[in-house]
Amino acid sequence: MDKVDLGPQGFGFPMPMALVGADLSSGPNFLAAAWFNRLQFHPPRIMVALGREHATCAGIREHRQFSLCIPGIDQVASTDWCGIVSAHHGVDKGAAFTIFRGALEHAPMIAAFPICLECKLHQTVEVDETELFLADIVGTWTEPRFLDAKGRPDLQKQRPFVLSMPDNAYFSLGEHIADAWSVGRTFKHG
Repeated sequence: MDKVDLGPQGFGFPMPMALVGADLSSGPNFLAAAWFNRLQFHPPRIMVALGREHATCAGIREHRQFSLCIPGIDQVASTDWCGIVSAHHGVDKGAAFTIFRGALEHAPMIAAFPICLECKLHQTVEVDETELFLADIVGTWTEPRFLDAKGRPDLQKQRPFVLSMPDNAYFSLGEHIADAWSVGRTFKHG
């Protein structure tokens, strides 16, 4: 079997895209980010890795709150735009969206996005020029049209997309292939 070493910048998996929202002195701001993941189940906690220089980070540090808004494929252009422009250059990204708020005063969320999490900062870990924000999930907001018959989030209805690296390309999700913690019961080995 031939294997090829892609070096240290190879990524073995695509990453879901989101906009991280925080209040700045100028108003709501959003940053395109793919480096986030669920951290633990109880209490529900998430982690987001962001470059320290981003304006959104200052809002998170000041208010200790932020949102994680998961776009559908219909929002790919607006999501990418938030990764291209900067509040540091006077761009009012909050004006591009209809904003709503949940329980947290400084976690702006985007009404058009299928899923939005409002998060309360638990801890910040500094790693070189990156800040790793560990946060408790306070609320998860969606609409009935994005849920299945049992009231659970339905990825086929939400239509999220992922970022692959190092090619920097967006891809939609594919079809459902199996149920987790179940299909493995059919595996025969040895």
